[in-house]
Amino acid sequence: MNFQLRHNLLITVFIIVIIVAMWFLMKGSLYSSEPASLTKNQTLTEHEAPSQERSYLEKIDYFVLQEFDANQTLSHLVEADRYYNFKDSPALLINPKVTTYDQKGASNYTLSAKRAHYLDNGKVSFKGQVDVSSINGIKHKMNTEELLIDTNTDDLTSHKKVTYLGENAKVVSQGMLMKTKDNKMKLTGDVRINQDSGQQMLTNDLTIDQSNNQKHYHSDNNTTYLSTANKIYAQGMDMDMQKQITQLFGDVKILQDSGSIIKTNNLTVDQSNGRELYKTNEHIHYQSQAADIRAKVMYYDAVAQKIKLSGGVVGRYE
Repeated sequence: MNFQLRHNLLITVFIIVIIVAMWFLMKGSLYSSEPASLTKNQTLTEHEAPSQERSYLEKIDYFVLQEFDANQTLSHLVEADRYYNFKDSPALLINPKVTTYDQKGASNYTLSAKRAHYLDNGKVSFKGQVDVSSINGIKHKMNTEELLIDTNTDDLTSHKKVTYLGENAKVVSQGMLMKTKDNKMKLTGDVRINQDSGQQMLTNDLTIDQSNNQKHYHSDNNTTYLSTANKIYAQGMDMDMQKQITQLFGDVKILQDSGSIIKTNNLTVDQSNGRELYKTNEHIHYQSQAADIRAKVMYYDAVAQKIKLSGGVVGRYE
């Protein structure tokens, strides 16, 4: 009798185990067959919101928003592939494009990026690489953590690190301000210009002027120019990116790797055609361990390390 009871209990337990196992298998199959597409109140994918896994309240595909001024003239057009509205944070725009218009209704500037936030105050905050293009062909490319467009003034501002992508250089600053109506941009704070040719310039508050079809980088602050064999200190600079010629203003001091010092004023640095020539018609004072020379004109080939001094040359040699 005890043997028969034990036998029946074993059979019953075995059947229960099989039923439980089949139930888990069926449940797993149901989970795996659930649709992966996003619906209302679901969580964004990593690709769309890598820094914030949270649900949204509303999603709009092919989002378009028109904004009008006091005269009921179109002033801004905000477009995006997708728009996500959240409860406690700004709306998210995927592949946004903002177009500004002048008082006559003609398009003025277009800003585009991969991501942006539409803020409650009407400003649009761009993230990552931002392309800025004007109707007259002026283009700016930059990377930043945040770039704000004020829909009241059309001014662009950033209070975070900005990397401006020029044609022959990358410019890194601590912020930026652009008045789009003037076609002038100011990269604020400490500024570092890394040229593709290897030279580097350090300055503050750099203005990028592309008005009247020009491309000038200008600063009225102390500037340091660094090349392979020389370090140059000046009181300001103006770089013509089209001609690849830089003017270093005010008192200029050139420190050579050899220890020699050249003092002058208003130095021209010609980098066109792969060259690096220092030229000035100002007073020259050349000092080395073996010589002390004064002249009125200097032509210095920094690549070949050859200096030509002329115009009333007076020297003392030891």
